[in-house]
Amino acid sequence: MFAFAGAPVADRARVWAAVLQVGSGAVASHESALCLHGLSGLLPFRSVVSVGPGHTSTYGAIEVHRFALSPVEHVTLVDGLRVTTVERALVDLTSIVTLRRLAWLFDELAQVHRVVTLGSVQRCLRQVERRGRRRISNLQDVLDARSADGVAPRSGAERQMDELIASAGLPLPVKEYPLPGWELGVGFVDRAWPEVKLILEVDGRSWHSREQSMALDRARDRAAAASGWLVVRVLADEVRDVPDRVLADLVAAYEARRRQLVG
Repeated sequence: MFAFAGAPVADRARVWAAVLQVGSGAVASHESALCLHGLSGLLPFRSVVSVGPGHTSTYGAIEVHRFALSPVEHVTLVDGLRVTTVERALVDLTSIVTLRRLAWLFDELAQVHRVVTLGSVQRCLRQVERRGRRRISNLQDVLDARSADGVAPRSGAERQMDELIASAGLPLPVKEYPLPGWELGVGFVDRAWPEVKLILEVDGRSWHSREQSMALDRARDRAAAASGWLVVRVLADEVRDVPDRVLADLVAAYEARRRQLVG
């Protein structure tokens, strides 16, 4: 008999049965993930499983969602069972619950149970965000409303990012470096490592501001890419709340570029 602390035995058993029935690659998600993380009672229980593209979605009473379960940091193990993280469960639930319930759920997870932060949810959402994802703007509205004035302090995030870079032993980047390949007026990037053609952009804007500037940001990134540069974008909330993950991403990108360009 398998047991998960904080979740009713009957619900735990139903999740186990659902994951085993769906088979290879199945991950407990949505309400089932909250249950297994010891967060029962926040939403009515449902047996929900997520699988990657290519699986059938018909498994009787089991609700199955098909979408990419990546990156790998969105899936964890709870007593040996593959389960989405609390942050990913919240993002996935955005398409199901009302805006009011979503706002309440975020506050419960962040302020009452203290299992997520604004930055950790922003990071997860940024990693899976795509146009057409149902109701995704609801979660962004909730997150924007809970940021100070709807905008994270970019200068403070940049200073913290500089401290993280120094602590990791990376070479110091060039600040306010001219945007490579940009021909539409004057353009600069936050930080750059010209020796490996790597750019770091720290974004402190609200989601709605980012949406309005998305076309310009993509054009800037394409210009840099056409000149052989890689752009890494991070959110100021991520830098504040999950700095270790942000730094790991940056170090991995720098080392990959160094191997590719320097050898």
